Amino acid sequence: MNPTLMKQLIKENRFEELKQKLNKSNSEFKIHHLIYRILNDEKIEEEDSGFEANKYQEEFLEGLDLYKVFTNSAINNEQLKVYTAVLVHLVFKMGGFIRLMANTAMNKGVYLSDLGDVYQVNPEIRNELQLFIELLKNKNEIAAIANVAAVKAQISNSIGNLLKRHEIGEDMLQFGQSYEAVGQTEMASKIYSGIMNDFECASLKRSSGLFPEISYVDTRSQEEIMVFEKAKIRFENLTE
Repeated sequence: MNPTLMKQLIKENRFEELKQKLNKSNSEFKIHHLIYRILNDEKIEEEDSGFEANKYQEEFLEGLDLYKVFTNSAINNEQLKVYTAVLVHLVFKMGGFIRLMANTAMNKGVYLSDLGDVYQVNPEIRNELQLFIELLKNKNEIAAIANVAAVKAQISNSIGNLLKRHEIGEDMLQFGQSYEAVGQTEMASKIYSGIMNDFECASLKRSSGLFPEISYVDTRSQEEIMVFEKAKIRFENLTE
């Protein structure tokens, strides 16, 4: 089914017409078929989603594009919650698959980005995951936010060679903060501790602080220092 027509029908709240067209559609997107079932108030189990691993990214980008429109429509609140859960499950599967591919590449002594002919991570995925998080914040879906933030951090670490260090650090901070929000304070403190370890001044770390009278050269960028300081503050707030 034509995505432009789908979005137009959603914007105009013509859900019955949308269902009719989806029912007749032979769309290659699994997410379209799941939307049809959701609009019919069918119960969707996680194992029913049936997304293909090599299509996770495409399915997510298509699903999120439609989700943006649904959030401004008159869709039933319960149906939107079900759709949110479907997208979060898809995000979880996508993150796990990208991490698996990255680990497989690393075991071969290369980065995942070196295997573009085998599997490629769309550079827009991180931005779109962040957009999804912002939309979830508007709905106060704190558990969903924690799950999506965890996946974004996971993906950033999987393609770390393509990012600046502070970008990974900021995703890890968001990961920790989202876990704080759902009461997972022990896990959050571990995340902050890991960030502090990764973003501590390298020369000071190597010296183990044995000679405090010596001034060490801090080669970190301002953004990296800010990541460290934010993690330190949040860690201390949780552990003091």
